[in-house]
Amino acid sequence: MLLLSVERLTKEIARGGGIAFLGQIVGKALALLLQFLLTRVLGPAGYGLYALGFSVLGVARMVASLGLQNAVVRFGSMYLDEAGRSRLKGILLLAIGTSLATGVLAAVVLWFLADLIAVGAFDEPNLAAPLRLFSLALPFYTLLIVASHSARVFRRIDYEIIVTQLFRPLLALLVTGVSFLIGYRLIGAVAGFVMSTAMALSLSLFLLHRLFPDLTSRLKSHCEPSRILGFSLTTLLLGLSYLMLTRTDRIMLGVIRSAAEVGVYNAAAVMAEQATLVLLSFNAIFAPIIASLFHQGRSKELEVLFKTTTKWILALTLPVAFVMVLFARPIMSLFGPSFAAGGSLVLISLGLAQLVNASVGPVELMLTMSGRHKLALVNAVTLGGVNVLLNLLLIPRYGVLGAGIATGISISAVNIVKVIEVYVCYKVHPFLGSYWKPLSAGVLAAMIWLGIEYALRPSGWAWLVGVGVFSVTYLLLLLAFKLDGNDKQILSAVIRRLARLWQKGRGDGKRE
Repeated sequence: MLLLSVERLTKEIARGGGIAFLGQIVGKALALLLQFLLTRVLGPAGYGLYALGFSVLGVARMVASLGLQNAVVRFGSMYLDEAGRSRLKGILLLAIGTSLATGVLAAVVLWFLADLIAVGAFDEPNLAAPLRLFSLALPFYTLLIVASHSARVFRRIDYEIIVTQLFRPLLALLVTGVSFLIGYRLIGAVAGFVMSTAMALSLSLFLLHRLFPDLTSRLKSHCEPSRILGFSLTTLLLGLSYLMLTRTDRIMLGVIRSAAEVGVYNAAAVMAEQATLVLLSFNAIFAPIIASLFHQGRSKELEVLFKTTTKWILALTLPVAFVMVLFARPIMSLFGPSFAAGGSLVLISLGLAQLVNASVGPVELMLTMSGRHKLALVNAVTLGGVNVLLNLLLIPRYGVLGAGIATGISISAVNIVKVIEVYVCYKVHPFLGSYWKPLSAGVLAAMIWLGIEYALRPSGWAWLVGVGVFSVTYLLLLLAFKLDGNDKQILSAVIRRLARLWQKGRGDGKRE
């Protein structure tokens, strides 16, 4: 019974993770195209102002959301049966109504504080106008996060992917491109974000209503606001602490150094964040499963899934992170010549940190979705404070590299601590016996390429060939080490899902 249940859940994660992974690939590609466009048109200084404004917006959005998106996933997953529909409706209505109100309030506050933030904090008067325009997006942005996360409750990750990884990035790219063509630069870039977010929210609410028509029916809603808000406020503090890990670097660079350095650093950080693609994809489908299994007391199944999922996250993330480390300078040159020199070492530091992040799998979710969110909060606050201190010490002396080292150390440290805590709390860890296979394959492939590079001394665009050589070598070595039983289940489930999507696409094309 245990094996059958684990097999079913493993296939569910594979299907959902596969859909999320494909969507994330397209979404990341669109987001990168937008970043390339922004850096090429705006340059380091203009792009730095955009990055600073977006960082301030991120903090404001985090506060405005109150962590309600996490509460929706945790509690909504418990009431999917017919008897719990009134409770589910209550949770969704509470989250939507509250996030809309707080989003509007946050927008008003940011609008009136724009001059103070721009001049008083960053000494950048040109930042005020973008901040005010960014503030217009806050109500849409806050509600979009809650609405899109709601699809995870129903395990329809494809709905979230359509909105957040396909529709919104594509629209942002198009609107920003048109704005640049007609002469708007920084303001045009911000306008692209505002308009795409507002339209993505409309689509997200429409899809949510399709998933749960009772949202607007006469079904009486039932909710426990104190329980929901108590959990969400704790995860809000957790989210803010996470921002201290991911946005402190940009903000402190803006305060201590210049907008141009923020631009160089942000380009490297955005590139490094591509290594989170697999982790985020599997987290999206794994979060409600964790909450459900803990609620049902099915700890053995959860342990098997935790370990298998972690191994696959590592196996798929490792080549991406290694490519960033091995080819950092030519990758950063894609943003422009002025980004390559200072940004390459930052990319190496953050790329390695994201590899550590991926190597422990959904360990953060194991704490928050199982009710240990207060412990996760203590972790985040403590290590967020360490990150601030490290940035304060290293940025004045080393600039963008100092910010990269500080953030890299902090990300790595927080993940190591979470692994220890999950083991202490639940006596489980994310490492399978075959965990060594992807690690060994990655190290050997990197050594092979470094040997080829030393012998041939490639130049120019030959680095793209190097990426291909490394990737193929890694794949061949991984296959040579052979797949485990659960690995085969995941791979076969993903392949079947891709085949069905391909057949459906061909069928739609024939009908046209």
